[in-house]
Amino acid sequence: MRRGLASLLALSAACAPIEQNVRTERGPLLRTFTRPMVLEGGLRGLVQVTWPSLEVQVTEHDVCRELAIEEYAEERITEKTAPAAGAAFSTGVATTLASAALFGISFLLSAAPDTTVIDTTGRFGPPPRTVMQGWSLVSLGIGLPALAVGGIAFLRTGETVEQRRVEQELGQKDSECHARGVTGQVRLVGTRGDVGSVALVDGVGRVEAAALEGAFNELALAERPISLDEVGQRTLDAFSACLVLELEGARAPESLGDGDLLARAERMRACRQVRGEALVAPLRAIDDEVFRRREAGAPGAFTRGPQVASFEEAVSAYAPRLSFKAGSADLARLDAPDALNGQAVFMQGVVSSGLAENIGVLQLGEREVFVFMPPKRSWGGDFGNGARVEAVAVMAGWQTVGEKTLPVARLVFMRPAF
Repeated sequence: MRRGLASLLALSAACAPIEQNVRTERGPLLRTFTRPMVLEGGLRGLVQVTWPSLEVQVTEHDVCRELAIEEYAEERITEKTAPAAGAAFSTGVATTLASAALFGISFLLSAAPDTTVIDTTGRFGPPPRTVMQGWSLVSLGIGLPALAVGGIAFLRTGETVEQRRVEQELGQKDSECHARGVTGQVRLVGTRGDVGSVALVDGVGRVEAAALEGAFNELALAERPISLDEVGQRTLDAFSACLVLELEGARAPESLGDGDLLARAERMRACRQVRGEALVAPLRAIDDEVFRRREAGAPGAFTRGPQVASFEEAVSAYAPRLSFKAGSADLARLDAPDALNGQAVFMQGVVSSGLAENIGVLQLGEREVFVFMPPKRSWGGDFGNGARVEAVAVMAGWQTVGEKTLPVARLVFMRPAF
């Protein structure tokens, strides 16, 4: 009996579907506060040059973050409803009452067999009282489960409220903190890899120019980059320019090609930031040679062409006959750059070394070209590494860049390539 009732209850609960609706309501503001956090920071460097020495100072810092937080009260309200509970309960009540009525009426009927009906074995039909009581049991079998389903559904419905506190971040403020000196080997990283290192003791180290293998533009401690401010980066670039000049040695301006002459002038101007008066006379000699060639109407990098204001005007004014881009057959002509001096060309490629104030490198398919930009250019925008560009230019000999000898071009007009 107990097992039967338990089975009936379990079946009834399963047949009583419950719909659940959850909503959240925000309450009043409880408080506003600041939560401090300390996160991993980075490395910051400071460089000073007393030629031929480079002093590097590196500090490690954390990031102190302050989170502004508002705390609210919040209510999570869960509503459970049973849409079929009323119908099930009403059906159960009606059929159960009907069962009781049928059972009561059965006692008013005859208990004698029904002689109007006889089967093949000679037995008469069941008495009317028995038939009525059977229908009473059928009605009761419908009513009781319906009552159970409706009752269980009503018991499972209702509303529960969960109160809690929630936080909302309004913003954050970061600042560098806990600065400290570091110890280790600082890598001096150039375009072709490391060119030397500086040993740090309590965050300070020094290296001589003679101990370095070439120019560099980045500092790193192991695999962690060291950040420099704008002044520090310019100082580092100036020191690297001086390194290149030392590696090139003394060279008479008259013996240099147009590209080499302009590049050497740029390096001397950059190096002068850290070497000062030592480069006044050599730079004056370079500038005098540039002026002499320009006034003499020398071809190549010093050729004065018409001024243009758009890419279309540049194409019309210079009428480039050679096209340097990936897959172009004209790229083979770059093997003899001196033969191209003064020729206007069309170039399309990718910036492989960021275009500085007036120099850079373009990757044209499998070839590279060293480019000079005019001091007063008629186009706007900066073109960083990876930018796709197209340009009209005038070829101007060749230039030694690091360990490479590259063709040189003077840009007339450049724009992004679409």
